[in-house]
Amino acid sequence: MSESYWKFCYLGADGEEVCHELFAELEPGAGEVLTGQVKALGGLQEVVGRVTDSALQVRLVEVMDAEAARLNAVLPEGFVLRRADAATFAKEEEFFGVPGVVGMTHVDAFNTLRAAGYGVKTVWEWTSSAEENTVTDQSPAAGAFNVPPTVVNIWVRTLPPEPDITDRTTFLTE
Repeated sequence: MSESYWKFCYLGADGEEVCHELFAELEPGAGEVLTGQVKALGGLQEVVGRVTDSALQVRLVEVMDAEAARLNAVLPEGFVLRRADAATFAKEEEFFGVPGVVGMTHVDAFNTLRAAGYGVKTVWEWTSSAEENTVTDQSPAAGAFNVPPTVVNIWVRTLPPEPDITDRTTFLTE
């Protein structure tokens, strides 16, 4: 996984876009509330970097991406959150479309898509006959011409939820 998932950008005094990693000090003009929200997101990003369990890391990055999208929607004009790996994508000479991840494990699929610059949303399903934690479908499909940072939905096989068990005894009449 990349070290930084999001960067905070705004227009500088000279009209050029200025970008910082989330955990960097922001310009004083950003405002206290905005600065606090961005730093909170940066704190979550730092936690993700320290987690060693890859499945937990995947879930934390999904939470962070959702929080970043919510924050991005309410930022004042001139401020934007951008995926940090979009710059890496811009350097690529050839584009082969969205990577195909069907059949991979959840963690491998997540890491493959993130490494290519895509956002990932996991949809858990239990009706498939596939092995647990295997990606059974994706949207957009493999090879689709959706450039990063498009969010790719992946369907992952999980166990069905436990049935509700009531404490009441039920008698059946004949």
